[in-house]
Amino acid sequence: MTDDTNSNDAATSGATSGSASVRISAPPEAVFAALTDLDVLPTFSPENQRCEYLDGATELSVGATFRGHNKAGDYEWHADCVVTVFEPSRSFAYEVPPGFELTTTWRYDIEPDGDGCVVTESFDAPMLARPDVYPGRIEGRRDNLEKGCRITMAKLKAALEA
Repeated sequence: MTDDTNSNDAATSGATSGSASVRISAPPEAVFAALTDLDVLPTFSPENQRCEYLDGATELSVGATFRGHNKAGDYEWHADCVVTVFEPSRSFAYEVPPGFELTTTWRYDIEPDGDGCVVTESFDAPMLARPDVYPGRIEGRRDNLEKGCRITMAKLKAALEA
C-alpha cells in the first residue's frame, strides 16, 4: 500500500459501506480503460480471479452483464453483475447480484487532478447488516472488503505508474 492510499475509518463509515482512494499519475482515460477491461480488472483485486461476459455482452456498457469468479481463503464463488454506471474516464459501477433486494454496489470514480487523477473504489453492501444472509454472518467482512479496496487501489497505481 502506498502512503497516498486512503480509506474511511471503520468507526466513521457505515457498517455496510467502505472505500479507498489513491492519486495516480496517469490520465483518467488510462485509468478508466484499466478498470473496465474484464481481463485486467481481476489483476488488481485480492478476491476476483477472473471475469466473463454474460448474455451475449462483448463489452461493458450500462445494462451489460458479467460474472466474477472470486476466491477468499479456501472459499470460492461466482457472482453475476450488471453495469449500472458507465461514464468514460469518470465513473463505472455495477450491482451484484442483479435484481436482489440486498444488492451490493461497487463503484469506481475518477477525478482529474493535475497531471493525473484521484481514483476511488467504493462499495455499499446492505446484506452485511443482515445476519440472516450469509455475508452478514462473516465476522469482519466489511473491514476485509475495505482492505481489498486499498489493495486494489495500490495495485492499480503500481500498474499504471510502472
